[in-house]
Amino acid sequence: MSDRASDLISRAHEAHVVVAGGGVAGLVAALECAKVGIRVTVIEASDRLGGSIRTEEIDGLAVDLVADGFALGAPALDTLIDELGLRDAVEPAAGDAIAVAVGSPDALRVARLPVGLAGIPANPWSDDARRIIGWRGAWRAYLDRLRPPLTIGREQSLGALVRTRMGVRVRDRLVAPLAFGRFGVDVDDVDADLAVPGLSTALTRAGSLAGAISQLLPDGPAPSRATLRGGMGRLVDALAGRLADLEVEIRTGARVAGLHRDDGGWTVRIENAAPDAAASAPDADSVAQASDPDATGAPDPDATPTGQVIADVVIIATDGDAAASLLASAGISVAAPASRQRDVVTLVVDAPVATATATAVAPTSSAPSNASPATTSVAPATVYAAPAIASAASGIRAAAVEDATASWPHLAAAAGPRRILRVQLEAPADPSRPGPFPPSAPAADGAERAHSATTGALANTTSPSPSTTPPELVAQARRAASALLGAEVGEPRAASHRRVMLAPPASVIGHAERTAAARAAIAGRGGLVAVGAWVAGGGIAPIVADTVDEVEKVRARILFGRE
Repeated sequence: MSDRASDLISRAHEAHVVVAGGGVAGLVAALECAKVGIRVTVIEASDRLGGSIRTEEIDGLAVDLVADGFALGAPALDTLIDELGLRDAVEPAAGDAIAVAVGSPDALRVARLPVGLAGIPANPWSDDARRIIGWRGAWRAYLDRLRPPLTIGREQSLGALVRTRMGVRVRDRLVAPLAFGRFGVDVDDVDADLAVPGLSTALTRAGSLAGAISQLLPDGPAPSRATLRGGMGRLVDALAGRLADLEVEIRTGARVAGLHRDDGGWTVRIENAAPDAAASAPDADSVAQASDPDATGAPDPDATPTGQVIADVVIIATDGDAAASLLASAGISVAAPASRQRDVVTLVVDAPVATATATAVAPTSSAPSNASPATTSVAPATVYAAPAIASAASGIRAAAVEDATASWPHLAAAAGPRRILRVQLEAPADPSRPGPFPPSAPAADGAERAHSATTGALANTTSPSPSTTPPELVAQARRAASALLGAEVGEPRAASHRRVMLAPPASVIGHAERTAAARAAIAGRGGLVAVGAWVAGGGIAPIVADTVDEVEKVRARILFGRE
């Protein structure tokens, strides 16, 4: 072995990295450090690992309670899946059909979303588009082709761009439900060119928004997301197993409560590190009880009797509120993004869910005055509600309903005649927190992080176990699912509830600037790194990519002294 290689190995073994948070970002960060020989300790406040992913048995079925899939074609996530030996378990979605619910609670219309991107139709004259926006909306959208080209640089907001080019009906009935249902954000707060990459150039080239979308559409139908057969919990199991092989110490039931830097490095203060803290992570053999020297796994030689650990680098992989609190203890002030709170209720029902019925304008006449009501059947995997429908005043409160058995073949095969419905209900707002969206309370100690392919957003979950799901929420979810699916949903066989706080996507206007400012402030202290949804944006794929990039800088600093 060369002197240089020996020196690198020595540097890696001498360094100690503490990761605060055992969710997706934290586990990936730990793996990226540990596989080059760096000693790693993961501190997780809850009694389990995975955060963004939780697979539980409900009515005999392995069901992902909130996090149920990931985006296909993301290089960093693809690499991780291959590294963990999970490629054969990847299952593309069987159906990505999306519908939207518009109108009023008393006259709800549900119809399949037309071909397009981010809800923008490639052809506003298509039957699917006219069922939602009507003849008036189609005629208004047609004016888009008569207007002069407009570059994204002159109109950054996706909502404003669509409203200006194609009219209010396209914005409110097609585009807004997706932004609101998936991420809980106002479409006016979304950056157009980030939401639809290449839209600026295509709009200039095509001369119309519909023409630009037509140019950007993929050549043929292809699934955009996938899951793992047997549940996304397999990803957590594989990560935990790999970390065990690399002798990473994992402490559950312990919370990083504060940070202090001196000449010896970072002092990490830990709370709730009781000797009897039960470890119920996917791989219990890899988890050491927080303060018990006889627990499974080697005790940390840097641990002190007062519940402190000394680290060269601390990677903060918590939600935004917890990260801001930890950074404040280190004298760093950052602003966590505002989030929206929802109740996610998973229902297992006996009766087959019938196809949704959409009341629409009959496509047989070219004149609005001759239009007459008609019904069209659709069988969507997901229905997103317009923001007005999801409001508490509507009485429905549902932002989205997903039929997981329509999305994933392995679930459909296991469920038989049963259906697994995931219902997102708008949760009551907490007036104590400011923000552009109905705000939510900070995550409690032991809060989990959760990501939903339906929402695409990472979140904190602070909800009870499935056995304690409030009956009133189950009843509300059943009513909402019946309304959005256009068919009566039978009495649930089983149900589970999670309260989540959605993390806005990276496409929200101002996200890049806020993240850059936060990381600049953090970098000024040295030895601190922040990862997770609040800096990467909602979604497992962007979180993995961002975490890998940030941890590569940590490895370069430790091994080569690069800043």
